[in-house]
Amino acid sequence: MLTWIVASINSFKNEVKQLHRSSLLLVLIPFLLLILIGTVVYSILEEWTLFDSLYATIITITTVGYGDLSPQSPGGRIFAIFFTLLAIGLAGYALSSAAAVLFETQQKNREKRIFDQRMNEISKLSNHIIVCGGSIIGNRAAGEFKRRQFPFVIIEPDEAKLKQALLWMHESYVDKRIRHYERLEEVDWSIEERMSIDELARDTGILYMLEDPTEEQQLRTAGVHRAYGVVAAMEDDRDNTTIILSARDMGRRLDNSKLRIVGSARNEMNMHTLYLAGADRVVSPNIMGGFTLATNMLDHDAAEFWDNMLFQQNQSIRFGDMHARDYPHIVGWTADELRHKLSQLVIAIRRNGKFMHMPAPEEMIRADDVLIVIGNNLK
Repeated sequence: MLTWIVASINSFKNEVKQLHRSSLLLVLIPFLLLILIGTVVYSILEEWTLFDSLYATIITITTVGYGDLSPQSPGGRIFAIFFTLLAIGLAGYALSSAAAVLFETQQKNREKRIFDQRMNEISKLSNHIIVCGGSIIGNRAAGEFKRRQFPFVIIEPDEAKLKQALLWMHESYVDKRIRHYERLEEVDWSIEERMSIDELARDTGILYMLEDPTEEQQLRTAGVHRAYGVVAAMEDDRDNTTIILSARDMGRRLDNSKLRIVGSARNEMNMHTLYLAGADRVVSPNIMGGFTLATNMLDHDAAEFWDNMLFQQNQSIRFGDMHARDYPHIVGWTADELRHKLSQLVIAIRRNGKFMHMPAPEEMIRADDVLIVIGNNLK
């Protein structure tokens, strides 16, 4: 019983606080004051009881007008004229304000339910990837994880960048963009662009956090202690350094020392710094971009194959690695058998820390081999 009373009191306090924060309070006080004035004035001018005066005031404000009680004196009637005009205006404004507050409350409750549901799903993630940054680099990385059906959560503090990232992982939006660029079709992608972040996230099935990933608490909330890896893809290399330092330190302290961290360095001079911060690999978009430009100039068919493999929505062919320990049934197979049975073409074998390029078709797969392959994604 005592618990119920305490809960009721707390609930009442919360309602009062919510009312205090809303604009409805600014209308409610004058409205109550208007009722008080009407009651007192009617009581004085018409010599009615307070109850009758209150009754007359209410039916005047609500414009019901039953006709059983109306001012008879000239002063009372003059007061009623001005009081009715004022009351109707104030009552209409109060009702519209109440409706707005009710809508706002419902909207906030809906957003809170969506937020709680999303955070609950994030709390259940395990062996996932945390993508820090929703700019073009982080967006492309997240898109690849989505295509490979690898669980991830994206953290981006800027709402506009986060929305762009989600748009470019929305199949309908990307398909319209490709059709427009390739065939100059007249398509309307404003439908997707008008969608909210929550609507885009719902359609794409992507988990996100509109937070700053340089804060340790946000990495903890994203499950860095359960994650497979962290991608630091912010636009500022200093932010990436902070993320890498935090993620590496938290990984050690939270018993996730095998956490893999990959960082992006916009300035090649900062690559060494990111390695010192604890990154397993550091990628320079400028270096990769320069390599891609040269490939498109000199090996344009190979470059077209690469672009087709990466950017076509219906393509599932990928370069990847296969750890023989994860596929024990392939141990003892030859490279040629792997191609025939699993449609995986072996480009290289990493054995004893060294790469064996273009292995012979009859090369036997060993238990500790890592195979670099091209084929359908097996994950």
